[in-house]
Amino acid sequence: MSPGADGPPGSVPPEPLRVRSTTRGSCLVVEAEGELTILTSDLLRDHVLADMRLLDGPPRVVMDVGEVDFCDSSGLNALIVLWKNAHRAGGEFVLARPERRFRTILERSGLDRHLVAHPTQDHAVAALHETGAG
Repeated sequence: MSPGADGPPGSVPPEPLRVRSTTRGSCLVVEAEGELTILTSDLLRDHVLADMRLLDGPPRVVMDVGEVDFCDSSGLNALIVLWKNAHRAGGEFVLARPERRFRTILERSGLDRHLVAHPTQDHAVAALHETGAG
């Protein structure tokens, strides 16, 4: 690779995936930005599983995928692992803000039957709070 092929000499290439977590009420809200691929799916999975272990009670997780530019089968697998872990612990795992392309992947794979998607973070958090109240 020649110097500067990915940018100015000495520059750091952008991270392929950035993950941030916050809590809103009893919900863990995870924002993913970038590419969810074989190179980054372990990062996302490990980050969220670690955060889920810190929660009191059953995990209620909102995964905001509105800034995910690309998702391959490894990324989908990471989401399935997170969904299964949340359900095994008596909790919920939902998606927020999936773009049309992301929704199409979920529908074609049949995962839309399990990975419930909401149009906004607010809708997703509200849905999980309603689920937790019952």
